[in-house]
Amino acid sequence: MFLLTSVVVVLLQATPVQPTTPDGCVKAARDFVVAQQRALPRVTAEAVRKIDADKVAAAQACAAQFSVSTARETDLPALIALYTEAAQPALAQAALDRALASRTLAPRTRAEVLAQAVTTGLRDTKSAERNARLERFVDELDRLVGADGDDLLDLKVTTHNRMNGYYRGDDIDDGIIKHSTWLIERARTFSQAQRTQFGISVVGAHINMAEALAGRGHTERARALLASARKDWGSLPNADRMLDSAIARYALIGTVGAPIVAPRWLNAPANTTMPMTDAVTLLEFTAHWCVPCKESYPGLKRLLAKYESQGFRVVMATELYGYFGTERPLTAEVEFERDREYWEHEGLRVPIAVADQRSLPVRQADGSYVAVENPNDAAYRVGGIPQIHLIDRHGKIRLIMVGYDDTNEPFLADLIEKLLKER
Repeated sequence: MFLLTSVVVVLLQATPVQPTTPDGCVKAARDFVVAQQRALPRVTAEAVRKIDADKVAAAQACAAQFSVSTARETDLPALIALYTEAAQPALAQAALDRALASRTLAPRTRAEVLAQAVTTGLRDTKSAERNARLERFVDELDRLVGADGDDLLDLKVTTHNRMNGYYRGDDIDDGIIKHSTWLIERARTFSQAQRTQFGISVVGAHINMAEALAGRGHTERARALLASARKDWGSLPNADRMLDSAIARYALIGTVGAPIVAPRWLNAPANTTMPMTDAVTLLEFTAHWCVPCKESYPGLKRLLAKYESQGFRVVMATELYGYFGTERPLTAEVEFERDREYWEHEGLRVPIAVADQRSLPVRQADGSYVAVENPNDAAYRVGGIPQIHLIDRHGKIRLIMVGYDDTNEPFLADLIEKLLKER
């Protein structure tokens, strides 16, 4: 019997039976985190880190009773998850390698291993090779059928949704379209129970795919997709809120964009109100902490170098957050100076509106809370950043692109050239 630390004792007391299986250890670790977080009088980053550290120590102690080489094959998916909870990636990979090499796993166990392979693989360094490897796992999972005709839908939906979320976060349109299409088409055969269980994932797939389509200029297809989702899935809890926000965003295309306002500006006077007219404008909503935003900046600079003399400009909009990197809390004055240094370092000497930091939600008379929005975000229905708008000389929004990767640059260049020719 392995030696229990006080942390492990606390963990085990949160469960009715002492864990003696990898699956039991995983459940105990996760239940421990939930229980400890609920018991916090106030959630702070330090408290969350402490709970996670305690969970890792407990999971490592629980995992010490098992061995990759001697564990039952049926326990391998849970063992991979346990080593992941225990922050032991080498052991998790060893268990995964053994499971993937096996040719005797039952279909559901094989499916669980493939789902784990995707989850584990998404932590690897991003690359085209890694993505192709994960897609092979997904394709194999799709082909599996379990005992008694079990279609393994729970694992397939979860895995497609996980890949879709990665591609959405990394702004890879082809991946978004592939996995959103699978989820949307498969949902046509859902039972009522499956609609309830997986419906929000399907709603998210509609929104992700609409964003990818609209970013490629297929606005009407995006609008139709969202309208269809509103009709078919809007009765699910929170689905109407998610869909209505996206529908309102793409309803802006063809309308005149609101002026950008802010009390602070970089490369423009304070309290400027900047109309979106008299130039072909690329308006990007951005932030100093946003990695995909940063990835867009080299492309924006190339577009400016090519088209600025013809009447093209870039305008950016951001806000104060109360921190910069590890510096926190920061006064507005200090963060504004950090913003100045940041965008100068990026070589972007374009007008950048810096809105005030948002205040806490305001309680209404009926007891509900209303968030105080950044006026620029509200006017342009910003749902995620970078959010890019191409606006013609008359101020009409012609394109909304949520997210950015380098494959977007040629498309943006073609549209900019077209708008510059218009009068």
